[in-house]
Amino acid sequence: MFKVLLADDEPIITKGLAAILDWEDYGFEVVHTAESGEEALSYIKKYPIDILITDILMGEMSGLDLIQEVNSIRPETKSMVLTGYQEFDFIKRGLLLGIENYLVKPVDEEELLKTLQVLGQKLKAEAAGSKTQETATLLDNTLWSYLNGEMDRHNCLERLALYQIKFNQTMYAVSILTIEHYHNPEVVNGVRHHIEEQYSALCFYSPNQEIVIFFGGASEEELERQHQSLVDDLRNEQRRTGLFYLAMGKPVCTMDEFEESFMVAREHSSLQLYSEPNVLLTDKLAVDRQEDLKRQQEFKENIVKQLMNEEEESLKLIDLFFKGLTEKSTIISPHVAKKYTFDLISYIHYSLQPDDLSLYTAVVERIVYCSDIGQMRTILTEYCYELILTIHNHVHLRSPIVQNVLQYIHAHYDQGLSLKTLGQQFHVNAIYLGQLFQKEVGVVFSEYLNRYRLEKAKELLKTTHYRAGDIGKKVGYSDTTYFYKQFKKIIGTTPSEWRKI
Repeated sequence: MFKVLLADDEPIITKGLAAILDWEDYGFEVVHTAESGEEALSYIKKYPIDILITDILMGEMSGLDLIQEVNSIRPETKSMVLTGYQEFDFIKRGLLLGIENYLVKPVDEEELLKTLQVLGQKLKAEAAGSKTQETATLLDNTLWSYLNGEMDRHNCLERLALYQIKFNQTMYAVSILTIEHYHNPEVVNGVRHHIEEQYSALCFYSPNQEIVIFFGGASEEELERQHQSLVDDLRNEQRRTGLFYLAMGKPVCTMDEFEESFMVAREHSSLQLYSEPNVLLTDKLAVDRQEDLKRQQEFKENIVKQLMNEEEESLKLIDLFFKGLTEKSTIISPHVAKKYTFDLISYIHYSLQPDDLSLYTAVVERIVYCSDIGQMRTILTEYCYELILTIHNHVHLRSPIVQNVLQYIHAHYDQGLSLKTLGQQFHVNAIYLGQLFQKEVGVVFSEYLNRYRLEKAKELLKTTHYRAGDIGKKVGYSDTTYFYKQFKKIIGTTPSEWRKI
């Protein structure tokens, strides 16, 4: 657990922060809350912490003064600030002190969580003794959030102004660079600095293990020249990038079109499967994909056929599928591998059309948060194995009693249900009902009810703005903590993370 200290001279703020997240589910522990900078500093002198979250303006010792003191005695501590004052002088000083992010009150749960997750990755890397990339967390988070539609233009520009960044070129292209030695911080930082010094460009590190580049220029032709020049640069072995792909985004004229440019770069990035490395990937690239597409289709049809015949040989085909993803080179982006894995999963699901959607939704959720191709192989193999078992056990009719019980559960899942209450409702012995339910449905009653409630919770997370804890109560969980733990255990992620899928 990473230790967190919250400091604000308004106790209601620290209490709210402590309650806004189920901190332990994410690997964090709020070890102390302080009502002044002096109190916070006194605690930190005695006990080491990993993360300091402090208000900017507090009594005699401001949050920035506190951070400065903490930097001198515990420089390994990561800091972020809370502010109700969007005054750049305060925040600029915070940037000089090395703050990871600033959060405007009232604090947005999603932004707080995102920043904590980035800090957690940094702290784990440091604990393992590896060097972390020199990254401005606030800047990278801002650009990533904007490209993915999670931040509006006004907020983005306001934060970019802290770094004196303006987008005032005639045209832009948002492109994606994938390099073999991405996990070498020295190489990645060197490439980033080279691009920003030698080209009209701005870079940031994406969570998908790629470098995203904003190229600016006077014309589409100039943008293409810059891209080709960078490819020629990266082919120089002195850059030590190893193999690479540069996927060019669509040239656009306004900041509002950046997201579209980035999506086109994503499409071009998928051409990694059909191209030799060390090239520029654009829509002008001459790639004959017909034979590849034909082989893919035949491969998918073969997997579905074997699954329908309950043949475990289909599991060996999964290994061949992933071997095909990586046979061109060893640097296929996890995002590209994920795209083709989703395509295969969707084809299998819609070809077989099983009545139970839970297997499909579960595998999609697990893949969404997977960044390792080996893990994707394992997840897909497990999915296919479960499908074989489902197909084998599926064909039988349910008794009227179990059908009635299922209908009742679907209508009253938000209430206190048990085998005892259901037995009384339908005048059946509770023990007999439990045995019959497990035999015909395939799972015990409590597990079925738990999973059904979680499916309803997922619907509410997607279609309403209720807080996750409130949704837990609406679907039948009286204990919010239990709801969070069940959701994480069964779904594989937290309610807040799943909401963003």
